[in-house]
Formats: sequence, structure tokens, C-alpha cells
Amino acid sequence: MKSVTLLFLGFISFGVFAQNLTFQTLDGSVKNEKNGNLLPEVVVSVYDDKSDKLLAKAVTDGSGAYKMSLPKAERYRFEAKKSTYFIAEKIGTFQDLAGYKDVALQNKSGYIFDVTVFDKAHQHDAINSLPDCKVEIYNNTTKEQELTIAQNPKSVFNFPFNEGNHYTILVRKPGYINRRIEAYVNVNGCILCIDGMGVQRPEVVALMSHNNELGYFLGNIDLDSIAVGKKFIIPNIYYDFDKSNIRADAAPILNKLATFLKDNPSVKVELGAHTDTRGTDAYNLTLSDRRAAAAVEYLVEKCGINKDNITSKGYGETELINGCVNGANCAENEHQMNRRTELKITAIMDVDPLWNHTLKEIIEDKNLYEKIIKLEKPGQPKTGSKVSSMK
Repeated sequence: MKSVTLLFLGFISFGVFAQNLTFQTLDGSVKNEKNGNLLPEVVVSVYDDKSDKLLAKAVTDGSGAYKMSLPKAERYRFEAKKSTYFIAEKIGTFQDLAGYKDVALQNKSGYIFDVTVFDKAHQHDAINSLPDCKVEIYNNTTKEQELTIAQNPKSVFNFPFNEGNHYTILVRKPGYINRRIEAYVNVNGCILCIDGMGVQRPEVVALMSHNNELGYFLGNIDLDSIAVGKKFIIPNIYYDFDKSNIRADAAPILNKLATFLKDNPSVKVELGAHTDTRGTDAYNLTLSDRRAAAAVEYLVEKCGINKDNITSKGYGETELINGCVNGANCAENEHQMNRRTELKITAIMDVDPLWNHTLKEIIEDKNLYEKIIKLEKPGQPKTGSKVSSMK
């Protein structure tokens, strides 16, 4: 019996030894051919070139590295694939693959966006840049989330935007307003349209790659810190003289404001309306109340904003932003500047209810905002959360 056991153990040892001889380790990294940046989330696959059988698969980590164990084969086919890049392929022996393990991928036609995140309250100096942001990019055309950086150690990130695609970028950092940007690259006649991002140097350099032009774009994303009492002017929400109805040209702006509020369900806000000086003070105060209420009604009824998270207030002519005081001779466009709408933060939750949801979920789950606000009952913050409000 003892000899059988020894024989069996010897067989196991031999099997392990044989297995070690059979498998070989292949490790390496994948980078962007143009700028040398290491690429995460690249799918690296190796096939038996004769049978086309998949032998191993790995995905590069945040530093662009991968590692896999390969069974022995006479000839392999190596493939590195990432959305918006051309596939890199190599066929050969294991020694051939070992010499090819560090791979460079070429961008498809479009633009490489090199973006720096800053604190909006300060100048665009390196010292004021913001590291440790959560950065996500979703391709609305392919319905895929193409970039996820849970906590970017740097304040800079870059990503290739390819022709024929509409992208959404969401940048988040605790203590700051969640920032959404929309990018359209040769979509519906829009060659390159960026909604919500400042251009650092409006410079597009034409390069040639696979007979297509590749542009290079530098830009900034400014994040606003969250603070109770902070105000934001909502541009282009204007009202006709002596009226409170929502004009046709204001509706698209209110729709964008609704998206902003849904992206930031941790804040409660006041929407304030202002008038010009024409009319009595008392009448203008009443008129501005009606205007603010009309805008809030639109956001609640048409856009589904939680009515418990937004209030309205009219300020009349008490906070003018130019010299068009009573009796001043001003043009209509100058008066219109005072007929403006502002958003003021009145309360903040310590925990962002959207934080653990991906950008893909936020965009694709049309009922996500409704699900979140149902958890936030008035006066009863979600478990683990606190609300700071104005005194």
C-alpha cells in the first residue's frame, strides 16, 4: 500500500512538472503608438494559428500591463484589440511573440483629446489642477462605456474620439459638482462639436494614419466646488417683457439644466428669477416670482426633476448686473441681461447617491434618477448621508 501511495505521489509530481514544461508565461504592455501613453482595458488574445482555438485571454490593467499562461503550440496568433484603435496582430512562434509582447496600437481616424482637470475657482496653473478624479467616457453610438478610471492619480487624461461617434464624458470628484461633457465627431453634420469644455489652445494638428486624418486637441475641464449659497447664472433663459411664459429658445437650456440636476442629485437648489427695472418694484417682484415658478414647473413637469430638491424665488429688480437702473436709457438687449435666471445651492448631501453608479447606468437606465429620489424622502436623508442646509 505504501509503495502504491509513493507511486501515486510520484505521478502527481511528474504531472506538475509536465504541466510546468507545457505552459509558458507571456507578459508585456500595450501603449498608444502616437503619444506612448500606456493603455488600460485592451483585450489581448492568443490563438492556436492552425486550429484557430483560443488559448488565452487577458485585459491590460490601469498601467497597460497584461500577463497570461500559454500552452505550447507550434504557431500562435497574437491579437490586441481596443475600441477606437486598429487591431494589432502577430503570427509566429512563442519566441516571436516574446519579441512582440510590448505592443503599440494606432488610433482610428478622429481626434486624440488631451484633457486637464482644474479647479474652476483658480487660474489654469499646474498647482491648481485636480488629481484623483473619477473619469468615465461612454460611446452613445456603440452603447459601450469605453473608459473607466475610478481614481485618476493625475489631473490629465487622454482618449481618442473617432469619427461617426457621439461621446459623453463624466468627471466626478468628492466636494465638486459632477461635470458632463458631450462630444460629437462627424455626427449629423457636426465635424467636431464639444459641449461643455473649454479649449486651452484651439489647435488641431493634422496627422496621417491609415490614409485618414488624426487630429490632436488640447482642452480643459473646470470643476466647480460645492458650497451652500453658491450661485450659477443660467445663460440664455430669457423672458419677454412683462411675461412669465417659457420662451421656445429657453426650453433647450432648461433641458440641459435638468440633465445637470439629475447628474447632481446630492444638491438641493433654488431657482431665482430677476427682472429689469421697467415697472414698479412691487410688480417686478411678483413678475419674477411667476417667472421662477414657471421655470421650476417646467423642470418638474416636463423633465421629471424632484420637486423636493428645487424651489423658486423671485428677486425682481433688486440684483441688477448692469447700470440699467430706474430712469437709465438702455437698449433692449441691456434690459434683457437683467431678465436672467440663477441657480443657488441651498443644501448638500454628504454622500452622492450616483457615486456607485457607472456612466453607462446613468445614461441607459432612464428610471435611475427616479429610483434615487424615491430613496431620498424629504427630511429623511438616505442612510449614511447627512444634509447641510442654509441657516
